[in-house]
This record gives sequence, C-alpha cells and structure tokens, in this order.
Amino acid sequence: MKYIYSKYTLIFLIIASLTLSAEAQQLRTSYFMDKSIVRTSLNPAFRPERGYVSIPVIGSLGATYSSNGVAINDLFYPKGGKLVTFLDGSVETNAFLKRLKKNNQFNVDFNTSILSAGWYAGKGFWSADISVKGNASIRTPKTLFEFMKKGTGLEGETYDIRDINAYVDSYVEAAVGYSRPINERLTVGGKLKILLGVANMDASIDHLRAEMYDNYWKITSTGKLSATMKGLSPTMDIDNKGEEYINDFDFDTPGVGGFGTAVDLGASYKLLENLTLSAALLDLGFINWSAGNTTAGAINGEEFNFNGFDLAIGENKDDIPSMSDQFEDLKDDINNLFHFKETGAKGRTTMLRATLNLGAEYSILQNKLGFGLLSSTRFYRPKAYTEMTVSANYRPLDWLSASVSYSFIHSDFKTFGWALNFSPSWIHFFVGSDYMFTKVTPQFVPISASAMNAYIGISIPLARGCCR
Repeated sequence: MKYIYSKYTLIFLIIASLTLSAEAQQLRTSYFMDKSIVRTSLNPAFRPERGYVSIPVIGSLGATYSSNGVAINDLFYPKGGKLVTFLDGSVETNAFLKRLKKNNQFNVDFNTSILSAGWYAGKGFWSADISVKGNASIRTPKTLFEFMKKGTGLEGETYDIRDINAYVDSYVEAAVGYSRPINERLTVGGKLKILLGVANMDASIDHLRAEMYDNYWKITSTGKLSATMKGLSPTMDIDNKGEEYINDFDFDTPGVGGFGTAVDLGASYKLLENLTLSAALLDLGFINWSAGNTTAGAINGEEFNFNGFDLAIGENKDDIPSMSDQFEDLKDDINNLFHFKETGAKGRTTMLRATLNLGAEYSILQNKLGFGLLSSTRFYRPKAYTEMTVSANYRPLDWLSASVSYSFIHSDFKTFGWALNFSPSWIHFFVGSDYMFTKVTPQFVPISASAMNAYIGISIPLARGCCR
C-alpha cells in the first residue's frame, strides 16, 4: 500500500498540534514528586518507591507544544462560531503582525511508552523501556507571515525573507537504566538507549526574495532539504518555466531508516538535611540515516512565478471550511512557494534534541512539603528553549502526593501547572500538566497560551526498594 505526503505535511502537523491538549515528553511539574515513576524520565538517578510494570501504551502517553511567545489565539481566530487561520480576510493585518516576534519558533514533542518496567535488585534500581518518541520545530521570521498575510501588493513591492528552518525527528527507543546510591548523600544513574530511526526531515530556506509584478510574484530563493524514511521516493511537478521540483513524497509501509544510540546521565545530592540538588543530561546521542532511504533537494536561486496565498477562506459562516481543509489549502500554497530540485542523496548523522535539567528542592514538615526550582533547557534546532519552573510539592500520605507549579518564562503567568500521584499497593496513577490553561474558545482552543501540555501514566506497582 502506498501513501502520499507533501514534503511539508510534517511541518503542518506542528501547526495542527496547536489545537491539541496533550501531555509532555517531560513533565517538569513531576520532577520533585518522589513517589512518581514519571520523574525517572527527567533524571535517571531518581528512584521511585516501588518497582512497576506499565500498562502498554497508556503507561506513559503524550505530547507538548511550546513557542517563544506566540500564543494560540495569535494564529487562530473565531468567525461565525468557527475558527479560521490568520490568513482569513476578517483578521486585521497590522493587529496580527504586532503580535508576532521578529523570529517565531514553534516546538512539538511527543512520547508514548509501548512497554516499560522498573525493579529493585539489592541497592540498585533497574528500568527497561520501549517507546516511540519524536520532536518537531519550525522557526520563521516575521517577514514570512507578513508576506503570507498581505498576499498581494503594488507592482515593484519586494520582500526579503531569511532563515526559515524546519526540523522533524521520529524514532523508536529501547532503553535500559540503572540507578544506585553511592553514599547517604549522593545517588547516580544512567540509561543506555538503542535508537531505530523512523523519519527525519531537515529543511531550510536561507533567503527568499519575492518581487511583485503585474498579477504575480517573482520568487528567487536558496535552501536545502534532506528527508529520510524507509521506502521514501519523491514525486515531481513542473513549474511555470518547465523545471522539475519535488512536490510530494510517495512511500510504502514505513520501516527503519536509520540506527543510533544515546545516553541519559543524572545525579542527586543531599547538600543539607532539607536541601537536595540534582542534575541530568538527557538524550545525548545520534542517529545515522542511510543514503538509500534519503531524498535530498536544493534551491539555487532559480526564478519562478507564484500567485500568492489565498485569503478568501470563507465569505460567511456557512462557507467556512474545516480546519483540516484550511491547512490543506495552506499546504498547497507553500508547495507552490518552495521549489526544491532533487540532488544526490548521502548518508547523514543527526543529533538528538538533548535536554539539561538542573533542580533544587527544600523540604519542611518531615518532607511532607517541599519547594522546588527547576531549570530545563531543550536544545531544539536552530535555537535552545529554556523554561524555569517553581513548584510546591505536598505529600500528605504515603500513597498520595500533589504538586502545583508555575513555568514562568513562556507561560507569562497566564497558566499554571499541577500534578497528582496516586499510588496505593494495587495501582500507580499519575496525571498532570505544566501549562494548564483556564480560558478556551468554543472549539476548545486555549486563549493566550504560548505553551501547553498534559500527562497521564498508569502502571502496576511491584515490591518496594530496600535502600532508597
């Protein structure tokens, strides 16, 4: 069976993800919840109170969206009881553009654990996990949105758009972890991961110049594209000058397109009786992608004509298409704007998007109440993304704990985080969110949220550890 995907379908999955309320690959609010198994993914030195066997798939499930300050309602607008994108003519151009940054970055992460388990063996804690992970990021200058929104202009009007980047990575991870106390104060841990690459795309436009003529734009640009997936093959189209360019991708049933490895490293140190410091470096590794599964393309300054973006989304509420149809129309316009010509493919190596976590917690009331500070830096391309999270962590019972948090760099104090860990002897249940939005549109799209996530995990508890 064959499938057809535009070369930008994965990019638009990023935009589509803005409407999701899902869970994060790393839930920072859980970092200081000492009885939760979720936090072991944030620092491999952390050890839960009990061993566990996760429920397949729902043992750990989710995704996260973040940006460098662009809120959801900066991109989607209500119209006639429905939602339209910023391209609709009802959205005032200058008001929309004022909401954007000079450079705008959007990030999406997802993670689902197929099967995982953890158990104590003497002083050591072992864990094993098979999961599917992925991340995507896109960075676009404000000038691209201006060009998209204005659509048409006066003859001779020009736009110079620079540094558009898009990156997508998806892989299966098989991991084995081990944690052990060195002494009463120091605990260290690590995790070794074998990676099976599923798909990867790295696209960039270094410079795009658009010049308005009688009723069309003359486009000249430079850029490059690499896309890897087993069974991948490009389909071609012809531009107005008779030149072939990559328009879509055909591929058979997906498989393994590359192999790699990675490690997690972590430590926890009890500096004072009530003060614990911790640090972790996660996903330090790479994937080698084979040349036989890769399609490469380049744009080298060739000229072609472009008719602009369609702003007539719907004249009245009965004509407004679904959001998926709006994305499809937008995708078609972008296909016509970026013309990559196929070049010789080579094998390549990509680094994972590593994360650095630095934490400190001060506890009182015999560890029933703790106050934590966590710095988490995710090394997206082309720019790192750092979030600071403060939390209060309440542990009233042996089997019940809760946390509330603020992640104050990107939420702008318009959202809060919370987490609940329920762990009696027969089940372990966790749910939480770093960015819990409080206002939504009738379509359940968060308002004024530049980041959002949620998390759920269910597992079966095993024996307690003897030397935590």
